[in-house]
Amino acid sequence: MKRKLLNISGKIDPQTVAIYELVASAAESRNIKFFVVGATARDLILQYGFGIEARRATRDIDLAVQVKNWDEYEALKNGLVETGDFVTTKMTQRLQYHEKIPVDIVPFGAIKEADGSISWPPDHEVRMNILGFEDAYNDAVPVRLNTNPNLDVQVASLTSLAALKLIAWKERSPANTRDAIDLIFIIHSYLDAGNNERLAEEYPDLLDEEFDYVRTGARFLGRDIANCLGEETLTALKQILAEQTAGDRYPLVEDMTRGSSSDQFEENLGLLKALKQGVIDITGL
Repeated sequence: MKRKLLNISGKIDPQTVAIYELVASAAESRNIKFFVVGATARDLILQYGFGIEARRATRDIDLAVQVKNWDEYEALKNGLVETGDFVTTKMTQRLQYHEKIPVDIVPFGAIKEADGSISWPPDHEVRMNILGFEDAYNDAVPVRLNTNPNLDVQVASLTSLAALKLIAWKERSPANTRDAIDLIFIIHSYLDAGNNERLAEEYPDLLDEEFDYVRTGARFLGRDIANCLGEETLTALKQILAEQTAGDRYPLVEDMTRGSSSDQFEENLGLLKALKQGVIDITGL
């Protein structure tokens, strides 16, 4: 679907706007496209766009840049360092703005290897799965961070962000549960983040006598995910959902429910099953 411009100008502090201005300038001068991902995207859309504040706040900035090779990627990073506003860190993908705010820059695009991952030079020992990043870029939301002059950046939609969170959880669990926490937050917020008005028009079948607001939002999200992902990403996602909604243990649901009651576990399992059903509604089994 074509995403509408989300105007959050005036809601973000000037220092953060300055970072995006520098990144946008450096990327444009090198004809490199980028978009905002991760918890940063979550906050730009939910907190600043719709007033829905996450329990887990972040000051980090997570970016993905579309490059042909590692030379392009390094040229962009070096260009940012040359401004004098960024310094390198021990983490190869991370710069720091004024030695205060971490800015993670992950490459995607033609740089991807056959298995859907990237491996960082020079030793290529650190590997990261970037499956779904191309799909997420194509589904990104244009967000206006500043006016006069206008500063618009592309931000991962909640739809593709939920898909990326599922893939990241599979990649990083059990060491990291943050992706699962973000996923359940997105599910709970989905209808309230500009999607409520779409429901009756696009999916009136979900407005039946068994209507449940959050569970309907989860199924709605599943349908949107199915419509925005390419075949390779969707295949991987369906496998994750099938694994995590069957059997005797549900590791993803356990991570989604960290710190909550057993009643919430059953609710979250139902929400994950509703999301899976939404995907199946569009794609079949």
